[in-house]
Amino acid sequence: MSFHLLRASAIYGLANALSAGVPFLLLPILTRVLPPGQYGMVVSFFLLISVANSLAGLNVHGSVAVKWFNREQLDFPRYVGSALVLAGSSSVLCGMLFLGAGLIWRERLGLEPALWPLAALYAGCTVVMGLRTTLWQSQQRAVPSAVFQVLTALLNMGLSLLAVLVLGMGAEGRILGAFWAWLMAAGGAVWLLIAAGDARWSWSRVDLLKLLRFGVPLIPHALAGAVLAGADRFAVSASLGTDALGVYGTAAQVGMVMNVLGDAIQKALSPWMYAQLASGSSVGSLRVVGAFYLLMPMWLLIALVGWLIFLLAGPIILDARYHAAVGLSLWFLAGGAMSASYWTIAGLFFFTSRTEWLSLATVSAAGIAAVLAPVLVARLGVQGGAVSYFCAQSAMLVLAWAVSTKVQPMPWTRPVLALRALRHSGDP
Repeated sequence: MSFHLLRASAIYGLANALSAGVPFLLLPILTRVLPPGQYGMVVSFFLLISVANSLAGLNVHGSVAVKWFNREQLDFPRYVGSALVLAGSSSVLCGMLFLGAGLIWRERLGLEPALWPLAALYAGCTVVMGLRTTLWQSQQRAVPSAVFQVLTALLNMGLSLLAVLVLGMGAEGRILGAFWAWLMAAGGAVWLLIAAGDARWSWSRVDLLKLLRFGVPLIPHALAGAVLAGADRFAVSASLGTDALGVYGTAAQVGMVMNVLGDAIQKALSPWMYAQLASGSSVGSLRVVGAFYLLMPMWLLIALVGWLIFLLAGPIILDARYHAAVGLSLWFLAGGAMSASYWTIAGLFFFTSRTEWLSLATVSAAGIAAVLAPVLVARLGVQGGAVSYFCAQSAMLVLAWAVSTKVQPMPWTRPVLALRALRHSGDP
């Protein structure tokens, strides 16, 4: 791969490490200030966000990132403006649905109904922020994207600490601190888009239809992704209560390090991958396959090393009430390795815009998770939930790869040649 790609990966990796350091820096503080039951409330709120991600925003940032590469064929600033309109309206609608759900199911997650719509708006803010950062990534401007990410994370940490430690708001302080940080960052993202000329306050029916064509087929995929990410946590909460969920969520937070690293590589890899596929050459396809064969064993190795480090550091970082999370973290780190590998495959569906086929794979894997999680939690307790998470992430990777062979045929049976082509690749 080129020096530019390695440099971008390093920048995104550093930004992700710094921003991911926020929840990790908060972890030893929150596990000492909040009892497991209250930390379980925080885990429940972020579970709701994972569900809201399927509706709020409709993944319009993904469509904008792809359209950048043929921007001459459309009014691109208007297209981004249409994306902002759709992101905002879908987030408000999702918030209304969540408010109703909160009034009915408040006891299931231990959250006040007023907090439920905030999860939807938080998810929508993430999409609006993504419009700015993914455009920077498509424009191969890693530095401003990284700076924005780090500043947002610092704002998140500052407001959360203010609410929890100074104002004494407990779990609600952590939730509201994160929400206000994201809302302010989303406002900044809109201003930056308009100031740079990448967006304007305009929209069109044609643009909205294109965005809906991209985003609506992803709703089942995103909902399934929420089930994949949350079936184990919902099972733990329903069967074992919020105290167990607090410990379990701590282990899951440690596993997020793989998602952070995977996101960094994917941000740098996506423009390169799309350019290789857009070339239409067999060499370009070989390079993409080679990248996958190189990255997958790397993720597994990183997961193992990360767990060995946490075995030593975990008892020091965490309050004694959360020490059971140390052993559980292996399954989340390994599951994160599967998830990081999956995103390389998912890029094939985004490139072709045939996202409905990705939904087929994800929904199937979600079905496995929904069945497996409650069974394993009932038999093995919190350990069963962690095992079900790893199994679900592995199933998602395998199923997505199987479907991709029909949607975007690639030279998967030629790994040696693929790695050789990758080794000698330059700038696309």
